[in-house]
Amino acid sequence: MKALHFADLKAGQEFDFGSLSFTAHEIMEFAKVYDPIPWHTSAQAAAQGPFGGLIASGPHPFHAIYLREWIPRFAHSVLAGKGISNWNMLLPLRPDQVLHCKAKVQSCSARPEKGYGKVEWYFSFFTTDQTLVQELTMVILHMLSPTAQTPT
Repeated sequence: MKALHFADLKAGQEFDFGSLSFTAHEIMEFAKVYDPIPWHTSAQAAAQGPFGGLIASGPHPFHAIYLREWIPRFAHSVLAGKGISNWNMLLPLRPDQVLHCKAKVQSCSARPEKGYGKVEWYFSFFTTDQTLVQELTMVILHMLSPTAQTPT
């Protein structure tokens, strides 16, 4: 996986981050730590809950993609995260359901005097039949190039 910096990015560029799915066990283990609500942590309780069965915690897909795809490409170039907005969880994610993730560069604006650029990313998670399940926008400050100095 190639390490990327701000200079490698342009508005409209899209990254295919591949597919992911979670077993019932993975859903429950993640939720025990990050989102201990019964319909995430117990198949029995979830069967009686509002979703009629076990569902993944909302942040689980993004967390998995962030660790598997984002960090290897960008961790070295990130100066700061500025925020996540418009995080829409449109449909529940069930055990073994396959999701696909794409990340698109919405906009880029360079600050050469500071040595970084601001990038607005749009993440989409969708099923194999292209049904959107989750989406979010993330704004990150990336170093302009591998030789850029960290701002003071």
